[in-house]
Amino acid sequence: MALQNRRIGEEAADSRCRGGPACLEGAVRSTLGTMTGTIQVDFAPGRIMWIALLIAVGGILDVVRAAHPQDGPHVDLRIVIEDDRVVLNVEMNLVFLDEMVDLDREDPARISREEWADVPMVLEDHFLNDAIVRIDGVRVDPELEGLQINDPDLRLLPLFPVSGEQGLRKIRFELVYPTPEAPADRVEIVWTTYPPDILKDLPDPPPIAIAADVQAEGLRVPFVISADEPAYTWYRRGGDLESRLAPVPTPPTPVEASWPILAICLAILAAGCMPMAFGGSRSRSRSRVLGWVAVETTLISLAATVLVLDVGTYTTTKSLAPPDGIEAEEIFRPLHQNIYRAFDYVEEGSIYDALARTADADFVDALYRTIFRGLVMEEEGGAVARVARVRPLEIDVLESGAERDSEGREWPSFRIRCRWLVDGVVTHWGHSHARTNEYDAIWSVAERPGGWRLTGAEITRQDRVEDDTDDEFEI
Repeated sequence: MALQNRRIGEEAADSRCRGGPACLEGAVRSTLGTMTGTIQVDFAPGRIMWIALLIAVGGILDVVRAAHPQDGPHVDLRIVIEDDRVVLNVEMNLVFLDEMVDLDREDPARISREEWADVPMVLEDHFLNDAIVRIDGVRVDPELEGLQINDPDLRLLPLFPVSGEQGLRKIRFELVYPTPEAPADRVEIVWTTYPPDILKDLPDPPPIAIAADVQAEGLRVPFVISADEPAYTWYRRGGDLESRLAPVPTPPTPVEASWPILAICLAILAAGCMPMAFGGSRSRSRSRVLGWVAVETTLISLAATVLVLDVGTYTTTKSLAPPDGIEAEEIFRPLHQNIYRAFDYVEEGSIYDALARTADADFVDALYRTIFRGLVMEEEGGAVARVARVRPLEIDVLESGAERDSEGREWPSFRIRCRWLVDGVVTHWGHSHARTNEYDAIWSVAERPGGWRLTGAEITRQDRVEDDTDDEFEI
C-alpha cells in the first residue's frame, strides 16, 4: 500500500501534543500569534487567565462549532457509482477509526511506522465482514486502494479540546467493488459504525447520524444513515434529461389559414380562357379551337400542380391571446422549479443543458451565474450547496402581452413577481450544514419554438433567513 503525506513517529518526544491543557495552551498561543501578528500570550499565571483570554477572543466553543471537521468522531463518506464498479471514498479521523476497528497503538494520537503496516489488514477485515455492499442483490468484496494518512497542522488543536490530536489526524482510502454485471441497477450499502455524538450531549451522547452522498448518472444525491437506519439503497433512474425536469404546459397551437394564391390565379385564368376554348362562333377554325383547349388544359394542370406542391401558398397566423393569471402561474411554477433541479447535476455542461430547457438561449449564462452565486456558502469555505427544497411564498402575475424576439417574431409573454425560499445544504465530514435564503424577483416569460422559456429576471431582494418552520429538512 502506498503511503502518502505521512510523518509517523518521527517527531521528537517533546513536540508531541496529546490534547491536554499544556498542548492547548501552546496551540492557542501559536494560533493567536498568527491571528494578531503582535499579541504575545503568557499562560504562566494559570488556567484562569487562559480561559479568560479564550473568552475575550470569542470563546473556544464558538471556534469549535465553526470548524470543520469538528471535535469528536467524524467520517466523510462519498460513493461513486460507475458502469463497471462502485467506489466508496472514505476519510475518517482516528477517533472514528478506533470506534470502527481494533488497532492497538502505543500512542492513541499517532500511528507509528510499524503499526501502519497492520492498518490495511484491519480495514480489509472490517469491510469484508461488517460493512456490506450488495450490487443487484449480490454481495461483493472490496479492494482497498489509496490508503494514506495526513500530517495535520497542530496549531488547530484548540478546535479539538476533547479529542486532541486523535481527532485532528485522519486517514483516507478507497474501497472498490467491481460490478458483477455492468451497469448496476441497484446498489445497497450497509454501514455499521456509529460512534457517540459528543457535540450533542457530552454526558450521554447519542449515536451519530452520518450524512453522505452518492454520485451516479451525472447526479449527486445526498442521504443520511444512522444506527436506526443503517442501510441505503440506490436505484438506477435512467431516462433522458427531459424526463428529470418538471413538465411545463405546452403552448397552444396557433390557428393558421393557408391561401393558395398562385393556384387561384391560374384557375381564374383558366376560367377566362374557357369561352375561347368551348364557346363562341362555329366559324372558328378547328386548329384555333384546339389551341385554346390546349391552353385551358395547361392552366388547369398547372393550377392543380402548384396546389398539390403547395407552391405560391400564403399562410396567415391568428395571434393567440397571452395566458391569463391562472395559466401564467401554472407555466411559471415548473420553470422556476427546473432552474434548481438543473443544479442537481455534477458536470457544468449538464447543468447548462438542463437550463437550456428552462431559459431562453440569451438568458442561460446569466441565470447560471446568478443561481450559482446564491448556492455558494461563504461561511463553509465557499462550498457549493445542494438545493434541498424550493418553496414559493407569493406569485403575482404583473402583466401579459406579446414581445418580439431578436428576429422580429412576435411571441405571447408575461411578467410575474415571485417571492420564494431556497433551502440549501452542504454535506461533509459526516454532517450537513443548512442555510435558507429568501428571494424576491420579477421574472419575464415568453413562448419560444421549444416551448415556454424564462427570458429575464430582476432580483429585487435576497436575504439570509433563520427559518423556524422545520428544525431539519430532508436532504
